Amino acid sequence: MQQTANVLEPCRPKRRIALALQGGGSHGAFTWGVLDRLLEEPSFEFVGVSGTSAGAMNAAVLADGLRRGGAPQARLSLQEYWHDVGHLTGYSSIWATMPHGIWHLDHNPAYLWADMLTRVWSPYQVNHSNYNPLRELLERIDFEGLREDAFSPRVFICATNVRTGLRRVFQNAELSADVLLASACLPQLHQTVEIGGDFFWDGGYTGNPALAPLYLGADASDLIIVGINPLERATVPRTARGIIDRIDEISFNSTFMLELGAIAFVEHLAKSTSAEPPFRFLHVHGIRDESLGSFGASSKMNNAWSFLQHLHDVGRRATDRWLAENLHEVGERSTVDLSGLVPQEDGLLTGPSPLKRMDLYGTSV
Repeated sequence: MQQTANVLEPCRPKRRIALALQGGGSHGAFTWGVLDRLLEEPSFEFVGVSGTSAGAMNAAVLADGLRRGGAPQARLSLQEYWHDVGHLTGYSSIWATMPHGIWHLDHNPAYLWADMLTRVWSPYQVNHSNYNPLRELLERIDFEGLREDAFSPRVFICATNVRTGLRRVFQNAELSADVLLASACLPQLHQTVEIGGDFFWDGGYTGNPALAPLYLGADASDLIIVGINPLERATVPRTARGIIDRIDEISFNSTFMLELGAIAFVEHLAKSTSAEPPFRFLHVHGIRDESLGSFGASSKMNNAWSFLQHLHDVGRRATDRWLAENLHEVGERSTVDLSGLVPQEDGLLTGPSPLKRMDLYGTSV
């Protein structure tokens, strides 16, 4: 039997890790699998986490578990949260006609009907009570503890201010169920979330997730980005549904890529001059699996427990491969090359995306 990375290197010093967790609906269960495996690594200490939408849920559940009982409790908390998500009433439970291994909802009558309704009526018309089943699931989180415990991991949750169009990053002292629901508020499905007189939608529009707070507010040596939104597509969409889905993918990746490019530029500038950046350098790593794109965009709305378990397993396997390839580099150097995002005189470099090979191992080739 092949040994895992933590068995091969039992004496590694602790590495202070910051995590950046993308949003993507049910695909957040992939991130659950990634975190489940990373929490088994004894040389990692998680000191900061930034999350948006489903990534915000993972971030808060993770931080709460770490605060209350370390890695074992964090793993249990994540498992219990996603188990409960998988047992909420959903499209597949209303109309469970999918062939085995087909996870998208493109032909699910309940999903198609609901999708059509969102193009005619707003959530203010069809959901007068503003019911959101996730609110009850978030009652398990000790928000007061995360707000008041100075030793809790630093948490950064991104939401989008509807009136200004600017992002708002909520930190530990501000955390609440409303903050998490604001970060995951898709305006076609849910009414805006009011916090302190401001109104918020999904944070993916302005930061999926926000990266700068991890550089400025987390005392970490390494940043691990867990990506769940496809960066590239091999074909051009030609159906109305496919076009809308690709627009959403580009929209929810654009701010993330721009921020990553800005960080790459500042690091490049600091290394080429005597200027000191306003933040510490972090070794950047990434874990993603391109198979997520093959499930179809509508699968992000599929909360069937069997699908969530499958995504968890995909996440664990992807992390196993990443650790086997890159564990020895953590704390030493980045395994994602950001140089391709540094502006040149004639614009950005035109070569392959530096994140293109963040598919299985988080390395750039």
